[in-house]
Amino acid sequence: MRKKEQGHIRSENVATEEPYRSFMDTMRQRRLSEGTAKSAAYAFGHLDAFLKGEGKEFCDITQDDLIRFRQLLADQGLAAMSSDLILQHVRRLFRWLAETGRIFLDPASDWSLPKPNRPLLDAPTEEQVAMLLRQPDVTTPLGMRDRAFMEVAYSSGARREELARVAIHDLNLEDGLMRIMGKGIKERMVPLGRQAVQWLRTYLDNARPVLARCQPSEERLWLNREGKPIHGSGLRMMLRVHSRGAGLPFISLHSLRRACATHMLRNGAHPVQIQTLLGHADLTSLSQYLRLTILDIRKMHSASKVGR
Repeated sequence: MRKKEQGHIRSENVATEEPYRSFMDTMRQRRLSEGTAKSAAYAFGHLDAFLKGEGKEFCDITQDDLIRFRQLLADQGLAAMSSDLILQHVRRLFRWLAETGRIFLDPASDWSLPKPNRPLLDAPTEEQVAMLLRQPDVTTPLGMRDRAFMEVAYSSGARREELARVAIHDLNLEDGLMRIMGKGIKERMVPLGRQAVQWLRTYLDNARPVLARCQPSEERLWLNREGKPIHGSGLRMMLRVHSRGAGLPFISLHSLRRACATHMLRNGAHPVQIQTLLGHADLTSLSQYLRLTILDIRKMHSASKVGR
């Protein structure tokens, strides 16, 4: 019976129960993003199932219990990155429970979480990105929109949610800048390349007025054929259609983000500049791009006389 209860994960509802709800409310006051909130709810669903399976309250949990919880995640066959993310959320929860006096001691205080061996994700080549950008039919309003959107995504390296939230007043095309509201509602200004600015002007002058005729007061930049803002799923579909049309593997928005960072690093940009552009809190998050660049250096070295 215990194993059956432990396998019943209720991530949809657990965030409405105590103490999860109070913890999440506290995090939202600190500008917790919706993506992080969903991730935390998923983690707490696993923890809640474990607690109910063990018949224990938070105040009863010991380090040995958390060791068993950790092993349970491994036994369930979760990917290392998923388990690591769950454990990070659980550790933050127990720290908060101790800080607010809900439990006497934090059983996770000495918990060391080894970094999982994250797979190295490829970035599209410059040639592949060029093929993708040429795919939309720019004689149509939707084609002009898609070309402008992909140029902006590649030029800025912005996240999907960030791009979806951009409004017309966030653009400063004279200076080639765009305001982004990033994770935790952190604002940053990102530069736009010449092509991105050119296609934005084309979209704003010739395509967006056509799309916005049914919703003239809409301020969001990217509109669908009904004049409504395009959300994440629509942006994903746009990239999927054009990737297929160009005969390429699916190039997602995150792939364009990786391409932006990797191509800039290959062409001499400083990692700190990339960190600022992408909105990362520290340089740790750039490890993926730096590893890709190091692999390129190794390939060139092996192909050279020095590497032979």
